[in-house]
Amino acid sequence: MRALLITNPNSTGQRPEVMRQVLAHLLPLPGLRLKSVFTHYPQHAVELCAGLTRADYDVVIGVGGDGTLNEIINGLLGGDAAGSEGAADDTDPTRIAEAEPGAPAPEPAELPALALLPTGSANVFARALGFPQDPVAAAELLARLLREDLRRTIHLARWNGNWFGVNAGFGIDADVIARMERARSRGFAATPLLYLTTSLLAWNRIRRDPPQISVRATSVDGGEMELDDLPLLFASNTNPWTFLGPLPVVTNPANSFDRGLGLFGLTHLDGVGGVAGMLHLLGMGHSRWFERFIEKRTVRVDDAADLTLRSVRPRNFQVDGELAGEFDEIRLHTVPDAIEVFAPREETRFSDRPLRQVLRDFLRWH
Repeated sequence: MRALLITNPNSTGQRPEVMRQVLAHLLPLPGLRLKSVFTHYPQHAVELCAGLTRADYDVVIGVGGDGTLNEIINGLLGGDAAGSEGAADDTDPTRIAEAEPGAPAPEPAELPALALLPTGSANVFARALGFPQDPVAAAELLARLLREDLRRTIHLARWNGNWFGVNAGFGIDADVIARMERARSRGFAATPLLYLTTSLLAWNRIRRDPPQISVRATSVDGGEMELDDLPLLFASNTNPWTFLGPLPVVTNPANSFDRGLGLFGLTHLDGVGGVAGMLHLLGMGHSRWFERFIEKRTVRVDDAADLTLRSVRPRNFQVDGELAGEFDEIRLHTVPDAIEVFAPREETRFSDRPLRQVLRDFLRWH
């Protein structure tokens, strides 16, 4: 088996001793021919993976976080990386990001399979696939999956000619990421506590000046929905939507890598219901009575094929945990069976967690 190991040396959990232990699990695999490279600048992984086929490598193993994953899938599947970078610097507030069909994506069997070892901060993609957060434990599991050739095909999604694997957001989640990037540029580590503090500040800010986001969604079975003036709205390709340290943030419990996009939003942020919505995002309140309590404030679409999100003015947009720029309209669509991944057959279920377990996990994390 020919494997390309792409490592992001700047990811949160990347340390030399971690890599030594990771390689100790992978190198003894019979028949494995491993080439290892490091990324040196943004979009480098896109360049490293561009044009690769299964004739070159059987598997590409990313060592990093969700941003590294995003670059790898855009390289393998042909994302418009240059267009994405240009979007962040574009000053035209009226520009629209459309999910154009473009050239058809390669068949999964034509591409190297994908594997990811988590050394980022949230590591949503790897953990949603069933890998542990610890990269050494994940390497041990990956070695078994490679040895037994356990792989599956999963859905991905597109926006503006690019691909994403985890989530995309218009508003608060992108604002949080923008604040986190500023904090990291000043030397602060991207810890769960910093993320929580930043999220609460952003939450208070949008409660005072709520965004006005409209959505038009078409489900895989042809159903349609249109809503206006939502203060909070985002899309996910994974379940959970993200992690806050050990806490899975479950917005669409029925979502999975085998279905279309999940869409989650809140109609109001004020009062007791607004607090309840925030608790819901933190993984609390998936019991039947709590769901009934916030049902009127919640917008949820599962298995969406196409989504169009609009804002009355340009707002931050994030993809897979990276800030992509400001937009006033975003169009996204799901791509079934887009790529093969080495992963456990069954995904981890993160919903229906009692409050006691949520609090215990968060306290243990610290």
